Amino acid sequence: MRKPVSLAVFGLTCTFLAAGAQAQDCAVAPMTFNSHVANLEGEMTVKAGKGCGFGLNGIEGAIREAVIVQKPKAGMAGVQGIMPYYVAKPGYQGPDEFSYAIIGTDQYGGPMRVTTKMKVRVIP
Repeated sequence: MRKPVSLAVFGLTCTFLAAGAQAQDCAVAPMTFNSHVANLEGEMTVKAGKGCGFGLNGIEGAIREAVIVQKPKAGMAGVQGIMPYYVAKPGYQGPDEFSYAIIGTDQYGGPMRVTTKMKVRVIP
């Protein structure tokens, strides 16, 4: 079992998977939530052939795991530790989407599950 990770504020921050990735390779819109059991939608723009991982900030509680609950159709999504990521298919341009869940314990000791449907726009 993984050790829970405590976080203080919820938002998404771009982190790049490929060495030498440029800031313009990926952009993730900030998100907020007000519940320990929530379904959210997020937006991400990624260049074709590039990857984008994003940190989770601001969740009040302890994250036990992050899991992909819906795979994308055109790209690839996964989780490294508790960091979700998306890799766009080389040469692809257009929409894609995937969903992931953050599972753990909220700040009061109760169950936490925040599921996000990430709408992806892949650009050349």
